[in-house]
Amino acid sequence: MHAFSPLIRYFEEVATQGSVRRAAERLHISPSAVTRQILKLEEALDMQLFDRLPRGVRLTSAGELLLASVHRLQRDFDSAITQVDALKGLRRGRISIGVMQHFSDQVIPDLITELNAQYPGIVFTVFVGNSDDIVDRIAKGELDIGLCWEPPASAPVRRVRTAAMAIGLVVRPDHPYATRKSVRLRECARLPLILPTDDMELRRVLDSTLHGAAERLDPMTETNSIATLRQLTLLGTGVAIMARINIVRDIREGRLVHVPLSDKGVKSFHFALLVRSERNLSVAAAMLLELLESRFNGYVGHDTGRATAR
Repeated sequence: MHAFSPLIRYFEEVATQGSVRRAAERLHISPSAVTRQILKLEEALDMQLFDRLPRGVRLTSAGELLLASVHRLQRDFDSAITQVDALKGLRRGRISIGVMQHFSDQVIPDLITELNAQYPGIVFTVFVGNSDDIVDRIAKGELDIGLCWEPPASAPVRRVRTAAMAIGLVVRPDHPYATRKSVRLRECARLPLILPTDDMELRRVLDSTLHGAAERLDPMTETNSIATLRQLTLLGTGVAIMARINIVRDIREGRLVHVPLSDKGVKSFHFALLVRSERNLSVAAAMLLELLESRFNGYVGHDTGRATAR
């Protein structure tokens, strides 16, 4: 629908067609009706807008200026409509996000609470799972956004941000190892360890690092719960080996210290902010993605050094 009055609409059509007759055909009205509207506009402006030719019409200088103004106003109007539609999307949008266990209790609740205060009409779906499940659901279009370990290069997802996450020994600030710059895995094997279960990727990496060595990891406790690993360490029951991202808030608030493993065989994990390749996000999901991208360094702890942890 044209945004402006019939006078302007008829003027623009005649200018585009260069003919009153052809403009009338496109407007589905009689040529005489179009002529009356053009004359009415010229009278209102006290300016001739068209030169009448034997075959059609041609814009005068005044007509060319008016047409340029009409096109500019039309673009501005269309832009305003787009922005209004975007505001509607934020009022009524839906967002689905997949996160690993740690983010489900330390990041996402705060984020949803914050956004709900600004956009109470947005409906959130939060899926908590392992990285493989999150990536699979993003690829299938079941999730808009994912926060998890980076998948293989062949995965049909787009990596918006990635960050290397060191693996290390997690201890309380009063532990003797808290002042260490690094620690070897063999040293950790002699401590009361709380470890991930052997079905978790981190445990497989740790076991392979000690493969063939006399030492072996003989944990005091095993669990597939990051929350349990963290809480047992906070209580001083033992010490854990975890990725640094799992205790970013504890490091920031001085409750725990992360001492990186120095073994060559212990690779860093890469954490990623993901969306599906070749997919246009809704206005609400795009807004959340932009927010997550801007806060990514804080979420992964790249703004927190060891000095801050103690």
